[in-house]
Amino acid sequence: MKKIITALFLSALFTGLTAQKKVTFQVDMNEYAGGSFTTVYVSGNFNSWSGNSNALSDANKDGVWDGTIDITDDSIEYKFTMDNWSKQEKLTVGSSCTKTTGGYTNRFVKLTGNTTLNKVCFESCAACSVTKKLVTFNVNMKQYSGSYTNVYVSGNFNSWSGNSNQLTDADGDKIFSGTFDITQDSIEYKFTVDNWKGEEKLTSGSACTKTTGIYTNRFLIVTGTKVLSNVCWASCSECTNDITFKVDMNKYKGAAFTGVFVNGSFNGWCGNCNPMADADKDGIWEVKLPLPQDSIEFLFTLDGWAVKEMMKEGSSCTKTTAGYTNRFMKITGNAVLDAVCFESCVSCANTKEKANVTFNVDLSKYTSSFTAVNLNGSFNGWCGTCNTMTDADNDKVYEITLPLNATDTFEYLFTLDGWATKETFAGGESCTKTTGQFTNRMGVVKADTTLPAVCWEKCVSCATLGNANIASGGVKVYPNPGNGLFVVNAMFSSMTSGSIEITDVVGQKIYSKGFSGNSINTEINLNSAKPGMYLIVINTAEGSYQERIFINSK
Repeated sequence: MKKIITALFLSALFTGLTAQKKVTFQVDMNEYAGGSFTTVYVSGNFNSWSGNSNALSDANKDGVWDGTIDITDDSIEYKFTMDNWSKQEKLTVGSSCTKTTGGYTNRFVKLTGNTTLNKVCFESCAACSVTKKLVTFNVNMKQYSGSYTNVYVSGNFNSWSGNSNQLTDADGDKIFSGTFDITQDSIEYKFTVDNWKGEEKLTSGSACTKTTGIYTNRFLIVTGTKVLSNVCWASCSECTNDITFKVDMNKYKGAAFTGVFVNGSFNGWCGNCNPMADADKDGIWEVKLPLPQDSIEFLFTLDGWAVKEMMKEGSSCTKTTAGYTNRFMKITGNAVLDAVCFESCVSCANTKEKANVTFNVDLSKYTSSFTAVNLNGSFNGWCGTCNTMTDADNDKVYEITLPLNATDTFEYLFTLDGWATKETFAGGESCTKTTGQFTNRMGVVKADTTLPAVCWEKCVSCATLGNANIASGGVKVYPNPGNGLFVVNAMFSSMTSGSIEITDVVGQKIYSKGFSGNSINTEINLNSAKPGMYLIVINTAEGSYQERIFINSK
């Protein structure tokens, strides 16, 4: 009798063990639009409808969650849930994969042994619809050292064909592209040439790859239509060229600075993100940057954007776009640029010396409102607001000092609030030059100089504006033009005193002599002055008189 009982027990135990079945569940969440979630679970009568006992996983991040569970039942009801019943499937009564019991509609399946259930879409008895995704592949061949005729993309989506999906380079920039329909949720691939005559050798463990056995390929999760980045052959990154920028600050005479920076189209004109260094303290600042661009515009700046180069339009190293003149270069490979002088296309050895010129304008007689006073001229590209003048002592005289090329002739105007208001001259004034329809102030840089404070829209100071008490017959200066000897005759309406002053075109005084009485009759010797234009000013207590004189070439 004991033997019979033991046999029955063993038979029941064996039957229970063999009835256990390994069931693999798969649910595709790619078309789920019900909000965010963390984990997908399978809940059913086999686990007492637990919301967190049997978690599924999505190891390859393709949106399909799966998991294998040991189940002893011959049939089960179940559904897919998320985050411990925070969300669950709502299945349609009567659909092919369901069973409704007591008002609850669940998935239903009979189990006859180990099985892998079909991949189904969340809340559906069928697979998610197969969606073709347009993927644009791009590879930069500029740094490929071998020869080739055609470039292809080869992968598991085309059975690793070496000539099915050719890439093209329509604009000849060595970047080959192609757009193809991809149905898979994830793909492995690599770029090849000439039907597998050449292929990428990718580094295992790099960011864009997946290694299976001995094969390392590019790997991509395809969630929809996308354009892939321009990657370098056999690299996960863009092709770059190392460009070393150098700027020589030895002849810079502007405001003091702490740091030198390079700003350009390659860094979004960011200000201080690419600092340069002068490790050997020779005045030449440099930085090496890896750049993927084919061409760039750039400038050297000081302390972020506190000071920037004012490049001359049309100079050999520049490009002007929409009113902005920047340095420009085409990139064809690694390059160490020559050290150029700040604000120049050439080395400091080949540049003109700089001279600090201080401009002054007196607005004490200007009656309209304004916020800022600006200096605009040929030396800053008539930029509007880039050179703002200041009035530190609140005396209505605004000033600014700029480093300009020595011996250069320049034109300029004082303006208010950028170009909201500008000085207007009739033409022919002693301090102006008319070119075409434009009449501007004119100056010549000789050395460091401070120009006298002039009244707005005048060639003289505000203090000297008046009628100068000149009698009928006026003032005569002759011969004009002359060779250096000039006679000045003047009659005044009453006794007065004052001075005769002569300045060059930048305001430097070269002659001064006082007088008193009701007339002037004097000879002025300017034989030591260089040929050119000068300004003679007769100042009296009542005002001033001015006239241009010219010294002929000798």
